[in-house]
Amino acid sequence: MNEITLDNQTIGFIKLFESYTRTNVFECLENEEMVLFVVGEHKLADIFKKHENIIADLKAKINKRIVMAEFSPDLLTFTKNLFYRYGVNEINLIWKDNITNIFVGIAPENIGKAIGKDSRNIKLMRDAISRYFKIKNVIIKQR
Repeated sequence: MNEITLDNQTIGFIKLFESYTRTNVFECLENEEMVLFVVGEHKLADIFKKHENIIADLKAKINKRIVMAEFSPDLLTFTKNLFYRYGVNEINLIWKDNITNIFVGIAPENIGKAIGKDSRNIKLMRDAISRYFKIKNVIIKQR
């Protein structure tokens, strides 16, 4: 696993999230448009029970789109959790020459959102997955 360095802004996002939710953040990644918070397994329901407007409140503070997903030690489950909002219905793992590529089937109307402007969203999801699993690429395909 690669060493991860957090900048002051990311540390601030984590502190803000944890103060609002009283839940530990496993991972916080961001790009120009969004911040991704990864929390522990089975934690999202608790977060929304305690603070149903959490996404709107964090978005108002951070001024970026907020995405939350639950971690899983299972690669397929973690990938599904990350892409859940895009209507994922199929995930295929292809292992070849010690390289893993993930193919994610998304509803055609959500492919653009899943990939994002200049591929920012898909890169962020790939980065999140590669922090815990040895993968090469995440590829979106129409289902």
